[in-house]
Amino acid sequence: MKKSVVIAMLFSTIGVQAMTEQAFVERLKEIHPFFKQQALSTDIKKIEKQATTANEDWIISINSTYQSEKNAKDAAAVYNSLDTALIGISTTKKHAATGSEITIEHTWVKKNKDLNSNRNQFSMDYSYPLLRNKDGINDRLSVDVAQIAITQNKLERLEAEEGFILEQLTRFLDLAYAQQQLLINEHRLTLAKKELALVKEKYTASVVEKVDVLLQKDAYQRAKQQLLQAQQELTLLRYEIAITLGTDFEKIVAETDLYKIDNFKIIALKDYLAKNSRILKINDLAKNTVKRQLLSFKNQSKAKLNLNLGLSSTGEKTSYSDSLDNQSTTWKVGLSLVYPLGGTASNSNIQKANKQLLSLQQSKQQQLLKVYTRAKILQEKIKLLKEILLSNEVQINIAKARTKEEKQRYSNGNGQASFVINAQNNEQVVELNYAKTAKDYQKAVLEFKASIDHLIR
Repeated sequence: MKKSVVIAMLFSTIGVQAMTEQAFVERLKEIHPFFKQQALSTDIKKIEKQATTANEDWIISINSTYQSEKNAKDAAAVYNSLDTALIGISTTKKHAATGSEITIEHTWVKKNKDLNSNRNQFSMDYSYPLLRNKDGINDRLSVDVAQIAITQNKLERLEAEEGFILEQLTRFLDLAYAQQQLLINEHRLTLAKKELALVKEKYTASVVEKVDVLLQKDAYQRAKQQLLQAQQELTLLRYEIAITLGTDFEKIVAETDLYKIDNFKIIALKDYLAKNSRILKINDLAKNTVKRQLLSFKNQSKAKLNLNLGLSSTGEKTSYSDSLDNQSTTWKVGLSLVYPLGGTASNSNIQKANKQLLSLQQSKQQQLLKVYTRAKILQEKIKLLKEILLSNEVQINIAKARTKEEKQRYSNGNGQASFVINAQNNEQVVELNYAKTAKDYQKAVLEFKASIDHLIR
């Protein structure tokens, strides 16, 4: 039976609107906590990236001290008693794009008792890396790696969601098959009931023997048991899916053509997967992370050569306001060099990163072999199942013709009731096999689409 017949009969018995495959997936995305959890994983990655920019925050520090001296000498005077109060405030900020750092500081020193002076100093210092951390390559490492992690998480999300949707759509196909199985068994029971009534009439008219009635009664009971089993399987499956979708049991009816044939073709499957496989792209992003780390490891092995610039203004008078007015300015420029001897840590990190890249390359080849093998097997399986479906269609026509012939022979007195029953049972089995092959075919199509990342995009 085709989709239109299936849905029409279900409408008449259940009286609800059936659910398409697309509506099923949309409802899953809307209601199932799996997708909410996946969205949270992306949010976490974005927050982690925000945290990596903390090295560019302004850092403010405040320092205050109080000192009391007796019988000491200042650089400019001799005194018996001196109290000194110092308050300093400074702020520092890094610029990750260049690796530079700027510090702005203000210091106020007040001395009293034997001396009375106020000293105010303002300064600004700027450091720019020329070798190690040039262009902020090390300061930007965490941000760059975090951005790769966000991109990788998006692909991993798609991969996880595709696997979950594949699993659930498989159950949706099980539902469609269970519906079809129920209809086939209902049809068989209806026929068995009619045949039983007919054979009873013939027995009453002394046309057939008692054994024919018993055979037909047995056939009716077997058909009834098969229908009850099909009803049980369908009912339990509908409850399972209803709970998964968070909806009413009555709404769980699948609307899909179990016997439709897909005609998609992919030429050069291995090359297609090598360019487009999501799993391989995830591997490439893992390699990008290691490559980015390797750039920093190599840079960290270089000497630390910084260009330092400074500007300061200092004033000292007896009053605070006079010290601010009486300022003298100085500036400075210089280079600082720190050269590492040995570089054990950097060399070790570089060697490790290179080995990791080789390992990831081998892992990618292994992953390609795995996804290609799976996709190729599914591609061939689909072809074979399609041939079986066509064979099943022929077999159904033969089974129906045989049933018709056995009925005709039995009616003419040239056949036996057991032959008719066997023919009817065979017709039911063939139809069930056809439905099962169709279910297997549709599942193989879904699995193939998932293997080439076409199920969701």
